[in-house]
Amino acid sequence: MGGNNVKKNLTTFILVFILLFNVLFSTNAFAVSKPTISAPSGILIDFETGDVLYDKNGNTPMYPASTTKVMTALLTLENCKLDEVVTIDSKSPFTNGSRIYLNEGEKVTIEQLLYALLVESANDAAVALAIHISGDVKSFAGLMNERAKELGAKNTNFTNPNGLPDPKHITTAYDLALIGKKAMEIEKFREIVKTTRYQIPPTNKQEETRYLKNSNRLLWGTGSRNKMEYKGDLIDIKYDIVDGMKTGYTVAAQQCLVATAQKDGHRVISVVLKATGKNIYSDTRTLLDYGFGNFKTIKLTSGNQKIKSIYINNDKSLNVNLLTKDTLYKTVPKDNSYDIEKKVEIFDEIKLPIEKGQVLGEIVYTNNDVEFGKVDLISDRSVEEKKLFSNFNIGKIFLIGFLSLIILFLIYRTFVTMGRIKRRKIRKRKLERYKQVNIYKK
Repeated sequence: MGGNNVKKNLTTFILVFILLFNVLFSTNAFAVSKPTISAPSGILIDFETGDVLYDKNGNTPMYPASTTKVMTALLTLENCKLDEVVTIDSKSPFTNGSRIYLNEGEKVTIEQLLYALLVESANDAAVALAIHISGDVKSFAGLMNERAKELGAKNTNFTNPNGLPDPKHITTAYDLALIGKKAMEIEKFREIVKTTRYQIPPTNKQEETRYLKNSNRLLWGTGSRNKMEYKGDLIDIKYDIVDGMKTGYTVAAQQCLVATAQKDGHRVISVVLKATGKNIYSDTRTLLDYGFGNFKTIKLTSGNQKIKSIYINNDKSLNVNLLTKDTLYKTVPKDNSYDIEKKVEIFDEIKLPIEKGQVLGEIVYTNNDVEFGKVDLISDRSVEEKKLFSNFNIGKIFLIGFLSLIILFLIYRTFVTMGRIKRRKIRKRKLERYKQVNIYKK
């Protein structure tokens, strides 16, 4: 009885040991776990690929506060020239919250308003831009929502250009990341959002210079008043690899921050919403470090690369080369190995004429049956529809015509020859009859 208990206990011990061994020494055990942030919503995406590297309630609707101004800036840069002069309307100067105290009738440039918008986070500058572009705030909000949908934002509804409190003014961390990604493609936007200080000189309505300072302490926060706790240490908020984007705060939204950083040629974008106090910066740095420490970007294909040649409608005289339309990247965990497979898919029906650059198929890249991405395949040249007297067919037409003439000539010669033979036979019969008649007369 005692021996059975010993055996049972030994068996249990061995099973537990094996289980612990598998847990501790399996390959998954050494995979870096996802970080923890204090904020209720956050996301991290790769700038080049748009791949989501971290997601905590990234599609949950939240109040964005002044991070809204990223969209306002994007639309301004897409619709205006930097040296355009804006005459301030009668409504903008009365905007609440952070502002640069614009005056009715004051003349400022689009560029100056953009710096006020993104560096000082001026709400009056946002309204001035909205009215300049669309005539009124409501129309501009409609433009914002339309552009957001074009960028892939599915849970966004803007009601104003600055993010001032409104229960219907909502977006998500993911949607903000998409908007920020698009904005960062514009050189002037990148230049403005990394600016720590800016001056607007005196205008026709303002005698003093306006001095602007960026509210994003990741760009400049050093010294005793700009410390934060990070991984057990007290460090400066400033992070040298960060070069933008936009902060935000209201009582309802709490601390919000869209940030971007670049390291060794790799750029990521983070969004943290509804953080408290300096946690907005520690949460953001947590996400940025997680992205750079655990992911890499691989190139799946270059743009304009020849994939294969195809015949059009099985006609060997009509062939085009299929080229990749775009360059394609994929962001993946650093420590994993990848066996990339390619599958070329050509459209079933390809009709003439074909334009150069026309999409004729796609190439799909997979790893262990998981799709990594796909790229359109385009024609390298134009192909016109075949016509009877086209240069393409002129040789064949000439050959057919020449052969037809020969055949007609041979037929003609045959008829001529047969006619001659027939006439000879007739003359011969007549001659024989003539001889017979003469003999009879004699």
